[in-house]
Amino acid sequence: MKFIRIDMKGHWRGNEHKSSVGVSSFVAGYENFEKGISCYDMTRKGMALDSLYEYWREIAMKHDAEEYEGMQITIFEGEKLDTEGSDWEDMAVCKKTLAELDAVEIMEQIIELYERHEYDQELDYDEYLEELEKVELA
Repeated sequence: MKFIRIDMKGHWRGNEHKSSVGVSSFVAGYENFEKGISCYDMTRKGMALDSLYEYWREIAMKHDAEEYEGMQITIFEGEKLDTEGSDWEDMAVCKKTLAELDAVEIMEQIIELYERHEYDQELDYDEYLEELEKVELA
């Protein structure tokens, strides 16, 4: 299976990666890690991109593409774990890194589509997901 997530550039550790919980990655002595890698299953790419942006918009409070400077979209092949992450995301173990892409341009496309759906009401939900399927991840 393929999975997608966002990382700070240089922080992805491939098959050695483990996701931290909450502020634990920022507070020495309070490290707490998930059982695997928090990510989104790409079986339905549109749903994965919607969930990815929902997390970063609602939990991490990043609304503008410029806020993703220094970050990357990470796509990996792996095995889905039978558990959820602390913020209800999918959990997986990485078998192989497939791509590490600059996040800004991709997030610009996702945010534009989200705004066309949510604010302009130009796209209904199904059309929004259909357009997200077309976002180039290469």
